[in-house]
Amino acid sequence: MYPTTKYPRRGLLAAALASMANIAVAGADQPQDLNALPIEQLLNLEIITASKFAQKISEAPSSVSVITEEDIRRFGYRSLADILRSVRGVYVTDDRNYSYVGTRGSGRPGDFNTRLLILVDGRRLNDMVYDQGAAGNEFPIDISLVERVEFVPGPGSAMYGSSAFFGVVNVITKTGAAFQGSTASASAASSATRQARLASGFARASGVDLLLGASWLERKGSDQYFPEYDDAAHNFGLARNLDHDSYKRAFAKLSWGSFAASAYFGRRTRGIPTASYGQQFNDPRSRTTDEYASASASWQAALSPTLEVHAGANLRRYRYQGTYIYVPDSATVNIDEADSRTLSTELRLLSTAFRHHKIIAGAEYASDTKRMMSNYDLAPYASLLFSDRPKKRAGVYLQDELRLGERVILNAGLRHDHDAEGGGASNPRVALIVKAAAHSTLKALYGTAFRSPNSYERYYATSTGFKLNPALKPERIKTYELIGEYFPTENFRASASLFHYRFTDLIALSTDQLDCRLVQSNIDSARSNGAEFEAEWLRDDGASLKTSVSLQYAKNGASGEWLSNSPRQLFKLNYAKPLWRDTLHSALEYQFTSRRRTAAGGHVGGFGLVNVTFLGHAMGKRLELSASVYNLLDKHYADSASEEHYDSSSPARYLNAIGQDGRAWRIQASYTF
Repeated sequence: MYPTTKYPRRGLLAAALASMANIAVAGADQPQDLNALPIEQLLNLEIITASKFAQKISEAPSSVSVITEEDIRRFGYRSLADILRSVRGVYVTDDRNYSYVGTRGSGRPGDFNTRLLILVDGRRLNDMVYDQGAAGNEFPIDISLVERVEFVPGPGSAMYGSSAFFGVVNVITKTGAAFQGSTASASAASSATRQARLASGFARASGVDLLLGASWLERKGSDQYFPEYDDAAHNFGLARNLDHDSYKRAFAKLSWGSFAASAYFGRRTRGIPTASYGQQFNDPRSRTTDEYASASASWQAALSPTLEVHAGANLRRYRYQGTYIYVPDSATVNIDEADSRTLSTELRLLSTAFRHHKIIAGAEYASDTKRMMSNYDLAPYASLLFSDRPKKRAGVYLQDELRLGERVILNAGLRHDHDAEGGGASNPRVALIVKAAAHSTLKALYGTAFRSPNSYERYYATSTGFKLNPALKPERIKTYELIGEYFPTENFRASASLFHYRFTDLIALSTDQLDCRLVQSNIDSARSNGAEFEAEWLRDDGASLKTSVSLQYAKNGASGEWLSNSPRQLFKLNYAKPLWRDTLHSALEYQFTSRRRTAAGGHVGGFGLVNVTFLGHAMGKRLELSASVYNLLDKHYADSASEEHYDSSSPARYLNAIGQDGRAWRIQASYTF
């Protein structure tokens, strides 16, 4: 059987506590560390993702989390997935090919992050074949070039259209001014991992700002054991030399006055140790390759004291190739490919001409000029699938931030999207924000979102296994949320939120009763309820502590069954402290994930991970050294497998869970010149 997706791409509460940590006194020659600011100033930090314009985080129509470059360095984060693991209410699973992000109890195994919109500097990253949001090493931009990551949970379709279903992640890259020189770094890590990075940037008085970066990684990996495959014919369940990973990345960003341009390229190749989709277990040829490329340009200027304009264009491409082996010891290799190309444009206006109103209006147009999927055998050649369905999309949106006196803000927005396949979809968002007292704020939110079926879900079809379904309807979500924030002193903040989500028309695989072939259908619904609590302390000695607790229950709307890969509790802690002036820092991170159901009907146990990082400077801060140990206590734990994880045996053997790495380490040196 050939693949249905590109997997081949594809007591009570234990303690708690989570991350923005790292307090250090910034040197006079370095950018100011956001984490050294008192809480009161952090609440006035401006974010842009929630409404597409700068607004105070305390006035945003959502409960926004921000992870800064200092957090990334101090806690030794290696990927976007590592960053998102530190955010309250978020959990990440790994099937040893891709990383999958779950939010507030909703995260189907192997869903390719189709319900999470990932942006790079405000521009869509999700591809237009699988709609995958890259979060692991397939993410095409090196983490050292990231200034901050903004995460806006809940529906974002009122501003961003399709895929902003469970939330929006905006990865904001650095500027050349952040470097003013060049930085070279090298690292070594467990599993025979080597990495090198080079970045150079400058800013001139003329207004020219340029940043260039490149990185390379090679990981040989380790042998992986799968008890479901444990017999003599399958190497006793041991996959040898198949956990390898490698990538190459390049990035450029230029701004000059009102004009800005950027481009990136990333290519990642990953071995597949899990067999999956009926492959032959332990064949060294099994692998996937993902390639992301983008070029964009924008112009932003003030047309008058009360009117700003932004115009931008973006050309992006995504290519995927999976190499699969289905017949033992056979020369026949199956190739699964995808190629998408999109040209998108956006025009938006921001007006403050009317008293107490801040109005943003915009229009977007995108042409998916290529959405190709193919599947074929080599030696002898046999074509099994070819599909290329170009598509055009358009959307218009309007939002008004209305101030009703000094203490009340009403934020209301509406967006309408239309595409040739799914027709039209309108999605509102309303937020009432009240400064109830001198040190407390209340927010009441309502919103809807949708996800248009992607090309794979509509058109992946073979003569024997799968049939297309071009009549698929968009998935929909309706959400309600109450948020309270309390900040009695400049060094302490606490927040709490209650949420209720309703999902309808969720897309899932089913069997057609007429021909017994598999088909994607709108057959599922679900509900999710929960609460989140978070507190943050900043100490005068530069130490910081952030804690969070997330309680959530997600269930099937028809049967009431607890959803798979849905932990009911998440607990997080991030603590950072200077050990010696501004020269040596330590950071400790604790993350607890409770028990989860697996897609195969079993369970994986809850687990708590401890990570530690030490960061030091020398040679007048030109040399930065860091050492990290991940899973310090060598905890044995696993993530749920998804439906595609089965081998070529007859009958097929399905994986229940996929074991994760034990204790791991990384050392890194960076020199600025």
